Amino acid sequence: MAAPEPGIPDAPALLCDSDNLWLAYVVAPSADERFAVVRFSGVIDHRLSPINDEGLGEHPYAKAGLQWYSFNELTGSEEVNHWAALRARHWVVTFKDNTLDVVAEKAEVVIASIQAKDSLTALLAVVAGGAAQQSAPADVTASRPRG
Repeated sequence: MAAPEPGIPDAPALLCDSDNLWLAYVVAPSADERFAVVRFSGVIDHRLSPINDEGLGEHPYAKAGLQWYSFNELTGSEEVNHWAALRARHWVVTFKDNTLDVVAEKAEVVIASIQAKDSLTALLAVVAGGAAQQSAPADVTASRPRG
């Protein structure tokens, strides 16, 4: 199952510990305030930058063919090559106002659609276990530009 497309407007929420990064974001279309939650595990590095949709060409991997409002998985990026022994994968998640780079072993959609007032509320509900039982995790698939 592919990760749901990020919606506009967006205000993603992040929560991390030493091994996991949880991401909640509004899904497109977002008329009824639906959110998705993705968990990256075996996290090596992550960075939320202010690169927005208009400035996506400024991203270090823009030439790899990054798509707006999507999960882009880079193959052959410098990070993937550097951390190959850890089975690293590199995702670039593009939002309206931010870009999230994650280098991790894997990613899974924890829940594809949960109703909440905002992304933080959705994230906390899922992490607390209230919504985690509604949907079985599925691997995140994405377009795969070369890095």
